Amino acid sequence: MITKNKLLIITLALTALSACDGMFDYSPYAIDFSEENMNVNEKNVSKLILKEPDDTLTIAFTGDTHRFYDQTEEFVEKVNQNPAVDFVIHVGDMADFGLPKQYTWGNSFLLKLTVPYFVVVGNHDLVGNGLTAYKEMFGALNFSFIYDNLKFIFMNTNGLEFKFNGEVPDVQWLDAQLSPNNDFSKAIVIFHIPPMDRDFDSSLEETFSKTLAHHNNVLFTVHGHLHGHEIYKPYEDSITYVNVYGVENMKFNLIKIANNQFDVETVAF
Repeated sequence: MITKNKLLIITLALTALSACDGMFDYSPYAIDFSEENMNVNEKNVSKLILKEPDDTLTIAFTGDTHRFYDQTEEFVEKVNQNPAVDFVIHVGDMADFGLPKQYTWGNSFLLKLTVPYFVVVGNHDLVGNGLTAYKEMFGALNFSFIYDNLKFIFMNTNGLEFKFNGEVPDVQWLDAQLSPNNDFSKAIVIFHIPPMDRDFDSSLEETFSKTLAHHNNVLFTVHGHLHGHEIYKPYEDSITYVNVYGVENMKFNLIKIANNQFDVETVAF
């Protein structure tokens, strides 16, 4: 028999549990993004193509923001103060452990940008169920768009996260993207892991670099992962690689493009 005291204790317990409903995440891996956190890259392509290009295309680059939210906020504020910036490219590693909550935190800052932005996938983004989270929030791992006669090609080069399976990066897809046509004159290729890095699938390094050079239309490439900044030409094909600052350096790179020429600047914030 349940006494009045026991009944009171049970009632209070049930009330307390009911009051806690919604206070806890049942799983840190659960993906339940709001509309503003879904298909972000595709939405920003739609915004960008509405912008009328001018004589000089100005792009702000950052990346490796996964542990540096204060600096990411300051980066966004600095970019928003510069009316010359046409759009922003994030070179990967938004989420530290691929957690959906980390994706949401990272994107909450980028949503405050007054210009379109695009995010390529990084190795940290792919930890755990980060692959699913990235696709849900940003879309395809490999994607491209054309703006102002330039083709921007974003690639997954995180070979280690795919157990060096010989399929990442997708070199055949890259070659098809670079195949010349009348829609673009030059291409800019963006990825997270550079081909000479130990996290890149070494069996694909030579094929990847030769594919970039094959059609003689890559203006430059951009990558992150190393957190520092360097402009260099690692192969005999003379293609320029730009390693852009990680946000923790309190600096970012502006790349200005005009007449198939480019200039790289460093901006402190």
